[in-house]
Amino acid sequence: MKIGIISDTHDKLPVIDTAFEVFQRNKVLLVVHCGDWKSLSTLEHVIAKAKETNIPVRGVLGNNDVEIEAFLQLARSFPKHISLMEGIDTFEVEGKTIATYHGHHAPTLRKLRASDAYDTICLGHTHKPKIEQLDHTLILNPGSTAFAIPRSKTWQPTVIIFDTDTMIPELLTI
Repeated sequence: MKIGIISDTHDKLPVIDTAFEVFQRNKVLLVVHCGDWKSLSTLEHVIAKAKETNIPVRGVLGNNDVEIEAFLQLARSFPKHISLMEGIDTFEVEGKTIATYHGHHAPTLRKLRASDAYDTICLGHTHKPKIEQLDHTLILNPGSTAFAIPRSKTWQPTVIIFDTDTMIPELLTI
């Protein structure tokens, strides 16, 4: 199964549209959002894209998603299209255990990285794309679709397409 991984969208709606176009072209069956949506209007936009493309979204909240209860309540209104959690989301796809976490709390991040409980961990927060193989766990950070940290004039938005059958991630500039 192909999963599209996106993070740190920070209200940049046109790039979210581009990401969903890329996910559709690549026959992605699930989108994972690693947090920092920024505002409820971004979550509404992603829900609309999930409906339009028929690609469900699983996501977590990030450190910039301050209206926690409002985000969770909105997501609960569209259970067919989105699953949203505060903290860590853990799920299975084709026998593979995947955890999603924004990555902003260092002790939690260290515990996740030290655990052998997950085949894959999807992270955000740094705005820097990274693919890292630990002993038993593949760490995937798609970077950001909004901006670089530190800011850079040469930066471009990135996402990851991850094939759970082959366990091969592909970092794409969109």
